[in-house]
Amino acid sequence: MQFSTFSFRMIGRTRQAERGSVIIFVLGIILLTSFLIVRLMDRAAVELAAESKASSKTAMRQEGYSALEASFAVIADYAAVDNGLHAVEQGWARPLESINYVPTPGFKVEVSVEDETGKLSLPLADETVLRGYLDAIGCPATSLDDLIEALLVWTKANYVPQSAGLDAVHFAGSVLPYHAPQRSFRSFEELRAIPASREVFFDKEGHWNELGQRFVAGASLFQFSASNANSASPEGMLALGLDVAQIDSFVNARERNRSGKSFFRSPGEMSGIMGKDVPPPAGLGADAVCLHLIIKVKQGSRDYRLDAWVNPAGSSSASFPPAQPGLGANSAASSPEAAQPIPAKRTSTRNKVDSPFQILELRENNGT
Repeated sequence: MQFSTFSFRMIGRTRQAERGSVIIFVLGIILLTSFLIVRLMDRAAVELAAESKASSKTAMRQEGYSALEASFAVIADYAAVDNGLHAVEQGWARPLESINYVPTPGFKVEVSVEDETGKLSLPLADETVLRGYLDAIGCPATSLDDLIEALLVWTKANYVPQSAGLDAVHFAGSVLPYHAPQRSFRSFEELRAIPASREVFFDKEGHWNELGQRFVAGASLFQFSASNANSASPEGMLALGLDVAQIDSFVNARERNRSGKSFFRSPGEMSGIMGKDVPPPAGLGADAVCLHLIIKVKQGSRDYRLDAWVNPAGSSSASFPPAQPGLGANSAASSPEAAQPIPAKRTSTRNKVDSPFQILELRENNGT
């Protein structure tokens, strides 16, 4: 049988077409495989990042609590040497710097300590003290009476408001009516739930305004019988009943102490400073019975912060006020922004190591 040249050409072209189809098919398989591999790598990268983030958060948290325990030991040493904690001039404002603390490689740790008792204790503030404090920080006179009544309605169980329309236990004017908790603030964010304070302390976008920031800066949510004279603000002293001249005399005496690296160790050392035969007010002491420790941990671009409020162990001088008994589900828990009551302490059967401080509250971020 003989084939023409045309037949051979057709057979060659058919084979070339078949080879081209195979190449295209193989390239398609390679493209699909590459796409799947890239997707798998992306998913694996996300999962590895998530695992790394969780591991890093745990490591940063451990580093923060280690720094907290080390700070406890340093501050306890200062308290033992000076027979108590009185002022940051004792040297405990930066506790880790005094012991050349070295964190785990790859971490940066910074601890600072503030005297919470230099502020005004809101749980013990009555109408007179609140009026003095709000007036001192610059609260408008037109809002003062309504704001004080609203704060007292929110925090005092037996307070009877004088203004008409302010129910002692019920904020009926809200879109969703709710009851006042009738106990001390658990968080400054609760001020958002009170119409009078929302108008005074926040702007139209719901952010803290300048007056609100001043209120928070000088007030404490914790209960202690006396503000520390070594760190008390002039606004706090005005609220306690001192006049401007007495405060000036007191501040000048305190500055002289600081220049000599000294401080008040007892109320008796303040006698005569504000005038002859004028004793210090009952709400002014010389002990730092509530401290605020701020622990910052940095690892690369990640930041972790731990805030701890503590007081010397065994001391009842400072505490987080307990919730009032007898409050049901329609009281504090039903109000917006209100924090949940702190659970009662549970007894432990394990062997325990006594700590030099009692932790009143802990707050931390997620280490992002």
